[in-house]
Amino acid sequence: MTATALTRDEIDAFLREQGSGVLSLTDGAETYAVPESFGYDGGNLYFQLVSDSDSQKLSFIETTNTATLTAFTDDPPRSVLARGPLEPVPEAAHQRASSAIAANATIPALNVSLETTTDELAFEFYRLVPRELSGRAFDPSP
Repeated sequence: MTATALTRDEIDAFLREQGSGVLSLTDGAETYAVPESFGYDGGNLYFQLVSDSDSQKLSFIETTNTATLTAFTDDPPRSVLARGPLEPVPEAAHQRASSAIAANATIPALNVSLETTTDELAFEFYRLVPRELSGRAFDPSP
């Protein structure tokens, strides 16, 4: 199998086509990786994070300096890594976040816990500001 680097235009197109990936966070000692739906506006990746009062995800966000989103497909085999700070979206940019999410996010079910009802959940916008973007395409032929 051979791999080739994706160009910036190919990375942008890939992120606009994909609606989900794995968001990886850390507290300095442990890692936390969770599937997340995202929107992409050509600059930032936006997430509408759903959590309950005991959210492990939000506690990891508070201690993560550099988050990583991995988006990938199997057919054709491609992947993109976006690394950078993850920050709350300011109120003034909520419409931009909503538009990006509506454009290409894969919206999962909202029940994050079997014991938690939707009225007990908090919904917050976050954005990953990529400092590094890389992508690869894989050719399965020898």
